[in-house]
Amino acid sequence: MKMTNLTDKTIIITGANSGIGKAAAIQLARLGATVIMACRSAERGAQALEDVRKTANSERVELLRVDMASQASVRDFVAEFSSRHPRLDVLIHNAANFDHSQTKPVLTEDGVETVFATNHVNIFLMTQLLLDTLKASAPSRIITVASQGLMTYPFLDIEFDNLNGQKKFSMQHAYYHAKQAQVMFTFDLAERLKGTGVTVNCVRVGNVAIPDERLTHLPKFLLKLYEMKRKFALTPEKMAETYTWLSTDPALETVTGGYWDAPDKPAKANKNACNLETQQRLWDVTEQLIRK
Repeated sequence: MKMTNLTDKTIIITGANSGIGKAAAIQLARLGATVIMACRSAERGAQALEDVRKTANSERVELLRVDMASQASVRDFVAEFSSRHPRLDVLIHNAANFDHSQTKPVLTEDGVETVFATNHVNIFLMTQLLLDTLKASAPSRIITVASQGLMTYPFLDIEFDNLNGQKKFSMQHAYYHAKQAQVMFTFDLAERLKGTGVTVNCVRVGNVAIPDERLTHLPKFLLKLYEMKRKFALTPEKMAETYTWLSTDPALETVTGGYWDAPDKPAKANKNACNLETQQRLWDVTEQLIRK
């Protein structure tokens, strides 16, 4: 994996207080980048900030709070970021909601089901709000995140009549449904941004070991399941290498609309993700879910 010096680069990573996001923050900070750790919890974020600075031996790491379930919080985050930083070279949409304790749909203050809001709608919003800065900083990069679990849903499509879980809801289905939306958003946005110098690529995250502190609320049978999965899991550090590769490799400067399992390993989306009419409808509906 070819690396480059990032001393003049500014990178945002959402959900950077643990797991892959934190590992990527360390890797990118080590290369000299100014890394903005966008985290929901100020307390956990502050601890992670200290860890990242110490491990990466870099003071060019900052913490900004954002709740990706809230459109107002996303707008506040972008305003705060923009007041501090004139440029943005890489935007990594790592944060996601996969809360196993949620068994019923819960609407956000914006009237959007929480999982779809966090894992798709507000990613769309943050991207739109930062797009002018990304264009002005070009060549720049946007990285979205999906999941290898989508392979277990080969016929999954966008359920426009069930976006708020009003017909059926399970956390697993809601999560993968929103991730399918992210894959479509990646392909659509990449086409829309051709010629701007802003690329868009998606990482298909595989079986990655989940930190113990994120498993404490689970019932015993699920804890045992995760213990078994962990034996075959990638470390967050190994998976973060794909984020770092997509963020830094000079050979990828013009590569866009890609879907990746690992560095140099393209993944294949299901057929529905490539449907241009569905992509357009998803774009329009997402815009309608965003408060003006």
